[in-house]
Amino acid sequence: MSSLVEGRNAVIEVLRSDMPVRRIMLADGTKDAAPLREIEKLAARRDVSIERVARRRLDQLSEHGAHQGVMAEVEPFQFASLDQLFAASADKPRSLVVALDGVTDPGNLGAIVRSAEVAGADAVLVPKRRSAAVTAATFKASAGALAHLQLVQETNLVRSLERLKEAGYWIAGADAGKGSQLAWDVDLDGRLVLVLGAEGEGLSRLTREACDFIVRLPVAGHVDSLNVAQAATVLAFEWVRRGEAAR
Repeated sequence: MSSLVEGRNAVIEVLRSDMPVRRIMLADGTKDAAPLREIEKLAARRDVSIERVARRRLDQLSEHGAHQGVMAEVEPFQFASLDQLFAASADKPRSLVVALDGVTDPGNLGAIVRSAEVAGADAVLVPKRRSAAVTAATFKASAGALAHLQLVQETNLVRSLERLKEAGYWIAGADAGKGSQLAWDVDLDGRLVLVLGAEGEGLSRLTREACDFIVRLPVAGHVDSLNVAQAATVLAFEWVRRGEAAR
């Protein structure tokens, strides 16, 4: 089994990372452009073969038809563990983890990983069940961030949150309708886990009970909430803002 990464920027980031890449597939007739030249340079540096294929072949393989004429075939995605996260973050006074409870859309997962990586998070945490698979759509939406951020997968999300507490993290759940405090009024700083649930269902009861506090974002318009990826971005960058303000 292998995974496919599609899109020029996503393929570039994969080649820049340590992810094992089996081959690059480039559509016949693709116009020469700076991103393609960068892909060729990086592939040569890593001794990864580039195969010319018919564009219709990439169309068949693509999840959404947005491959931009290039795909990378990579080794099956390797999840990290909480122990690996703890090893990387043990001595950090500030560390951000985004935990997802029942988020099953691969595109949302990728978008959340992208925002978390840009914000400087140490990991995104997902459970083994009721979670999106890592697909080409996930890689595409992450814009290559999956190659640089730990995606931690554990069997029991609630037990994982308990272990994070033991490691000095505060657990902040996000709920548009039931959050008791505005995010701006809570100290979203330091060692923090942001927990977001599936759209519609929100956080499960056990996950909610494992949180230290529940926050919500203020709403000024007619639509009552952001989607989960947008909410993750806003909350992650509130953590960034707090850190910048403290300097």
